[in-house]
Amino acid sequence: MRTRRLGRTGLEVSEIGMGGAWLLGRRGKGPVEQAVATVRRALESGITYLDTAECYIGGRSEALFGEALEGYEGEYVLATKCGHRPAEGFDWSRGSVLGSLEESLRLLRRPGVDVFQLHTPAEPPLEAIFGAGGALEGLREARERGLCRFLGITGRNLEFLTRCAESDAFDTMIVFQRFDLLEQSARPLFQAAAAHDVGVILGSPLRLGLFGSARGEVIDRYGDEDRSQIEVLETLLAAQPGGVTASAIRFALSPTEVSVVLSGAATPEEIEGVVSAAAEPLPGAVVDEVYRLGGGKVRVL
Repeated sequence: MRTRRLGRTGLEVSEIGMGGAWLLGRRGKGPVEQAVATVRRALESGITYLDTAECYIGGRSEALFGEALEGYEGEYVLATKCGHRPAEGFDWSRGSVLGSLEESLRLLRRPGVDVFQLHTPAEPPLEAIFGAGGALEGLREARERGLCRFLGITGRNLEFLTRCAESDAFDTMIVFQRFDLLEQSARPLFQAAAAHDVGVILGSPLRLGLFGSARGEVIDRYGDEDRSQIEVLETLLAAQPGGVTASAIRFALSPTEVSVVLSGAATPEEIEGVVSAAAEPLPGAVVDEVYRLGGGKVRVL
């Protein structure tokens, strides 16, 4: 497992990270023992970056990581998020941020986390983050109290994330569904993040399963133009080792500005497949052709 520098944190982390959104499968009904075994297999495979959140799997993901890490003495970097606890009425205030983290630490069975992130797939007004008594004050207080080491932001709105990178308030950012085989609109954001030494973490390299096992479930969300592009991509990548799924992981790792690509594996076998996929880079000519097909379009999700 190769490592990359996580921006200004200075941490060297595995270029594949273990994401916690799908640990119990797409419907959240998988065996707990299998989820725990998946996290442990990830660690055994050299994965050192672990990412969970307050709302994943209906709030169960953090507890699964807590169980999997109990008694583990190896090195790892642990990240969690706030923004959806409570699911209704999170107000992005200092108090809500700190209260959410305290509950996360209880579930994780840890005195602190390495990276604490604002969880913003639906981006709040910037004032709610940067204003007096807002979320950033809560993040900074958590860091001062030793409850976290670094601060992160997540999202998929490129303008929002660019402004967050330029604020120099955040050490890391998760970019969700803005860089994958179908869409590469985040490339200018990567440059802005690099200019401010913000570590970039990519979420959903398989585009919510479109390039994996959930293709049949999600393909209907796309129009004719996108479907044609998807079919061309599948033909292009069929001959690559591991086909389109492994190629999606390799493509996500191709930008030098990216520190970590998160895997949403739900079984030990799936995490082994992701680790295997990352072993070799995607050929440069194939990467260039994917860019040509993508065309920089931002897709409405």
